[in-house]
Amino acid sequence: MRLKPLIAAAITSASLLPLTAAADPGQVWLYNWSGYIDPDTLAGFQDATGTAVVLDTYGDADEAEARLLARGTGYDLAIVASETVGRLADARAIREFSLADVPNAAALDPELMQILLTTLPQAEGYALPYLWGTTGLAFDRAAVQERLPDAPLDSWALVFDPENARKLADCGISIVNSVEEVLAAALAYLDLDPQSQSEQDLEAAFGVLSAIAPYVRSYDSYQYDALMDGEICLAIAWSTAGLAPQMEDENSSYQYVIPREGSNLWADLFVVPSDASDLEGAHQLVNHILQPSEMARATLFSNATNSVPAERQEISDPGYSIPALTLPPAVRDSLFVVKPRNGAEKRMLDRRWRLLQIGL
Repeated sequence: MRLKPLIAAAITSASLLPLTAAADPGQVWLYNWSGYIDPDTLAGFQDATGTAVVLDTYGDADEAEARLLARGTGYDLAIVASETVGRLADARAIREFSLADVPNAAALDPELMQILLTTLPQAEGYALPYLWGTTGLAFDRAAVQERLPDAPLDSWALVFDPENARKLADCGISIVNSVEEVLAAALAYLDLDPQSQSEQDLEAAFGVLSAIAPYVRSYDSYQYDALMDGEICLAIAWSTAGLAPQMEDENSSYQYVIPREGSNLWADLFVVPSDASDLEGAHQLVNHILQPSEMARATLFSNATNSVPAERQEISDPGYSIPALTLPPAVRDSLFVVKPRNGAEKRMLDRRWRLLQIGL
């Protein structure tokens, strides 16, 4: 989750190619978020195996889910948002993994795996983690405190309190375009179960979102550039984008926080589409990426928490030891995984989300 659009532009040419090319035995086709894997990782795989990776990309979790549900993709491997995996598995749009063919999966963080499988049991046998992150608040401290001297910088109230949102509207508020994650954040702000599916709780959460909608500049999955260029002062953002200014620009005034009320822990997972034609290539690619050296590369490239604890020995930059990235136990205790919803429930949320965005 994910998205560095400027980098992605150089590696998305596969989108223009016919998917029937996936049958080429010298290629394995990967479907992934834009700008979410280091090109050197893919080049290293080709050097090691002689198999080229053809990369096709997407910019929205719903887009990826719809394409995989439609089948006929030609992809051998996909990396998708955790909240979609249950629906993909129920629809038999993905197939079971053979872990015997992915020996490096043995090094996956067992605590994070337990958190994932407790909430998303459908992932067991069908998905393996690639990268992790949180959905939190990214803000320009100076711009926010100029308008709100007593701003609650560690709370969802910074954005969900309508009076705060009104005072910050002029410098730009952006909300990531992910209804399931933003709704969970609103529930946490209300001190309700962020995994609640009760109609009353959902109405309350949408009430919070409706109250601040007049002050929101954009609902956007591509927040990386807006944050790096200082175009907004506050965002509900994925940590990959939210951490970018402080990780990539030492002079940045931006800060990323995980609100004290709790935050979503998301994972992007490897899955094998049901119509994959090269299972061996898919397993080999996952195994290559899960090496500690490649997972370290993934963290440095994406500002995401990766799934292999041993990778930390590969990263010498002290900037990557911050709790928002390493997710130590004290931080993990405040996190939750968005509970998957079935297709009908997701369609209802999507409809409410669209109406909210157009002011209805």
